[in-house]
Amino acid sequence: MRLRALLETGSLGLRLLGGEDELDRTVRGVMTTDLRDPSRYLSGGELVLTGLAWRHSPEDSEPFVRILGAAGVAGLAAGEAEMGPVPEDLVAACARHRLPLFSVSEDVAFATITEHVVRQVSTERAGDLAAVVDRHRRLMSSGPAGGGPDVVLDLLVTDLDLRAWVLSPTGRTVAGSGELAPGISARLAGEHLAAARTGRLGPHRVTVEGATYSLFPVSGGGRDLRETVLSDWLLAVEADAGDWPAERLDLLHGVTQLIAVERDRRDASR
Repeated sequence: MRLRALLETGSLGLRLLGGEDELDRTVRGVMTTDLRDPSRYLSGGELVLTGLAWRHSPEDSEPFVRILGAAGVAGLAAGEAEMGPVPEDLVAACARHRLPLFSVSEDVAFATITEHVVRQVSTERAGDLAAVVDRHRRLMSSGPAGGGPDVVLDLLVTDLDLRAWVLSPTGRTVAGSGELAPGISARLAGEHLAAARTGRLGPHRVTVEGATYSLFPVSGGGRDLRETVLSDWLLAVEADAGDWPAERLDLLHGVTQLIAVERDRRDASR
C-alpha cells in the first residue's frame, strides 16, 4: 500500500502538509507514539501517528523527525485534536528530512487509521504469499525442488503470524510450526474426522485447551470420499477462520493444494 492511497481515502481525514514527491512510499505497518525517541519500536515502513505530546518546544521537532528518518518510516501523521494545528517547526523539520507529513482531522480517531492500514497491509501480504504458494505448488508438481510444505508453513508464520501444522488422520505431525502436544494433535485429527464424516465443508473450527483451530481438509486426487476421510492429511491452523476475509481463505486453499501435491508425490514414490 502506498501513502498516496491513504491520502486519497477521504474517511481517514488526512491532509498533506509536505512531501508530495514521496507519496509513492510503501506503507508496511502503523504505529502510534508520543515518545520523544520511539526508535526501538520502529522497523521501517511504518506510518507513524502522533498526538504531539512529545513536543514541549520548537526545538523538539528536529530530533524527533531525525529519528523517524533514520528508522526509515514511510510518513508521519500528526493529530490536531489535542494540540491544535500542526506547528510550522515540525513542517520544516519534515521538509529537511524529506519525510511526508500529514495532519489528521480532529474528528478522526487514530484507531480508524490503524484499522484501515492493518487491514490493507494484511490483505496485500496474503496476496503476495498466495503467489509464493502457487510458485511452490508448480515446483513440487514436477519434483521436490519447492522444499515441501514446511517452506510455505514457515512463510505463514513469518508473514501472517499464523502457526499451522499438517497432520495425518491419526494426529501424527507431518510438517509444521514445531511439535503439537500429542493429545492436542490427536484431538484435532479426531474432530476433523468427525466433521468430515458429516459431509460439512471445511474449514472446521474447534477449540482445544482454550485455543481455537481451523481445520482444512487436504484432499488427494483419484480417491473416493470414504477413502479420503480415512487417509487424507489435514491442515490445522491456530486461528479462527470465521473472521477471515475471502483473500486469506483463498490463500489457505492454495496451501492445501500444495500439500496435496506433496502427499501424492510421496504416495507415488512408494
